[in-house]
Amino acid sequence: MDGKLFLRALSQITQEVASEHDLTKAMALLVQNIRKTTDADCCSLYLFDEFRKRYRLVASDGLLQQAVGKVTLRADEGLVSVVGSTGELLNLADALSHPNFKYLPEVGEDEYLSFLGVPVLNKGDLLGVLVVQSKVKQMFGEQEESFLVTLAAQLGSLIARSKEENSVEEDVLQRIKGLASTGDIAIAPALVWQPEVSLEDVRIQHGDDPLMQVELFNQVLFQLQIEMDRATLKMQEGDKGQAVFGYISSYGSLLDDASIQDEITRTIEDGKYLATSAVRIVIERLLAEAKKQGQNDRVIDLKDFGQVLVSRLIHACNQEFDFSEPVILVMENMPSSMVAELPADKIAGFVTTSQDTSAHATVLARDLGIPSVLGVNLNVNDIDGHTIIVDGHNCEVILDPPESVVDEFKQLVNQNREQRDLFARESMKPVDCLDGQHIVIGLNAGLNQNNESNLIGETDCIGLYRSEIAFMLCQTFPSEQQQFDWYSHLLESFAPKPVCIRTLDIGSDKGLSYLPNKEANPALGWRGVRVTLDMPNIMYTQLRALLRAHQKYGNLELMIPMVSRLEEVVAVKKAIIEVANELRGKTAQEVTLPRFGVMIEVPACAYMMDELSREVDFFSIGSNDLTQYLLAVDRSNPKVSRFFDHFHPCVVRCLHELARKAEANGKRINVCGEIAGDPLGALMLLSLGYTSLSMNYSYIARIKYILRRVSFAQLREVGKQALTLTESSQIKALYDNYANAQGLGRIIALSNQESASEINAKHF
Repeated sequence: MDGKLFLRALSQITQEVASEHDLTKAMALLVQNIRKTTDADCCSLYLFDEFRKRYRLVASDGLLQQAVGKVTLRADEGLVSVVGSTGELLNLADALSHPNFKYLPEVGEDEYLSFLGVPVLNKGDLLGVLVVQSKVKQMFGEQEESFLVTLAAQLGSLIARSKEENSVEEDVLQRIKGLASTGDIAIAPALVWQPEVSLEDVRIQHGDDPLMQVELFNQVLFQLQIEMDRATLKMQEGDKGQAVFGYISSYGSLLDDASIQDEITRTIEDGKYLATSAVRIVIERLLAEAKKQGQNDRVIDLKDFGQVLVSRLIHACNQEFDFSEPVILVMENMPSSMVAELPADKIAGFVTTSQDTSAHATVLARDLGIPSVLGVNLNVNDIDGHTIIVDGHNCEVILDPPESVVDEFKQLVNQNREQRDLFARESMKPVDCLDGQHIVIGLNAGLNQNNESNLIGETDCIGLYRSEIAFMLCQTFPSEQQQFDWYSHLLESFAPKPVCIRTLDIGSDKGLSYLPNKEANPALGWRGVRVTLDMPNIMYTQLRALLRAHQKYGNLELMIPMVSRLEEVVAVKKAIIEVANELRGKTAQEVTLPRFGVMIEVPACAYMMDELSREVDFFSIGSNDLTQYLLAVDRSNPKVSRFFDHFHPCVVRCLHELARKAEANGKRINVCGEIAGDPLGALMLLSLGYTSLSMNYSYIARIKYILRRVSFAQLREVGKQALTLTESSQIKALYDNYANAQGLGRIIALSNQESASEINAKHF
């Protein structure tokens, strides 16, 4: 292309695109004209979504049209990301040989060899990447480079102006992030639930007849107790899970609390207050006390309880759930008093707006099995009846989405359903790699008893049972008999398969309402085995319940969390032996000790594997905390969460060293963090020598499907390469390329759209 033709074509394309008011049509016109002018075989435009950190294919002349508007790339994925991250053009004769090349079978680019990409910028801000491709293996010339760079500059100002003037559809989406989420995707009208009268609306007033006010209060208590009994019976007859029972019981315990009832009665009698005023006075005092002690769950339960009392006292009935089509229920918090009445078949999703998201609520959301986003900073006054999308994968709510976005999400839902059906057909088969290596697949249990119990045939074991979840759903420390019943049921359900139970792991983000503990830095504070060793009564009670259950079924494995010192392991082992001797004395029978292991979360363990190996039977890696501590990143902190990276070279090398040390000492080692349920993460773990993975129930069928289609020996060679790399993007690309070569690219690409934002369960 000579200089005059270059300038003429540049001027013509710029004018034609600028005169088109519809940005979508303008972008389509742009790529068509560029392809013709440069004699390229393909021209495409990817726009960068700053919110989602993804590139979306928005226009193409040369790729499959059904991919336009649907295909996306992560910000660290593919050649497009290289151009975007560096802000410089990339000109390649053989794009397929580049380490960052990302194969996308759904776009139809198999024939294209060469690649020229330039960033689309406006005032230094990245807006997208413009790409031309050719079937010939040769670099594009300087004229094409200059032409594309100049057009990209023009395009940058055009897109920026269009955003300001015309509000490009994709960028005006009202997308609001939540604090926690669970489940899949829901699309439905919003139904805003608000109490008729709030506790704060109650005026403090005196009355003339305190006896009548006390009688009125007692009548309301009696009525609520009848409703509570009916709700409990309904729950028992239904199929709701353990967390729902726990949530209901938290409300019931307040209803049965004689001290609260007596204080409200005394306040009415001594101060001659109206019953509603007395309720507000007492509940607000209890709320202030609970807040001071950091009892977040109790704060929410007290608010709900006080709300119900004042509503009934003034005869204000709550909104009934009577609707003909599924809705997304939007409320401040999930009130315990209404959980049993929820018609699950008519609730498409949940959204809560309180920024005080409780552990109870997050566990409940998972147990109900409904897409939920909790802690959304949302003005509910303008959304009742409006269509909203609850995206449990990305922990966000989308308000009034345009039809094209609704269609996109519906397509994603259908794709997810098709994948789940595909995985389910093989879910009962064991995992043997292509070269015969068997991989043990375990279940991380304790969050959703109903779904977890259905997976007995799909898993080899329970790799992690979170015993703290049951503690969190109680109002006081559970008794030995109560714990014995829990553990016996669990061991019996999975027998003879091994069940690895983690001893009480509280602290940091997992608190107990009845054990308040405020710390400046809880992640590095009083948590895990430190708590149980400081509270021997709690530790011995749990150990007695565990060993009693083990004597009955014989399939218990015991693991202690948050170990940082050898002395902690020795102390717990000593306690186990003491409990065993105690049981032996009581029963006059031999007591078998369970296999004993340590959870590796603190980096210090990596430097004392030899010493630990002399005390334990196995190791299990909690990769979530291990990664946080290795990288000094609090992943719940939005300012630094982007630095949380399982593929960081330091993390990869640490995982490799732990596997090597365990093997050298003849000890089994398992990974039970979220990386085990991530497709690329699972491939990485196998490549580093791991043959035992444990994950949440929703990932099991997918991971089993993928691992049956890979070679363990080949992955070990890939692992050797990974250990030589210095950037996480290079490491991800390495495993991505291996997956693509095995024909797993599409499955993993769709899986990556389901970012693991599984409520606080990530931290469990």
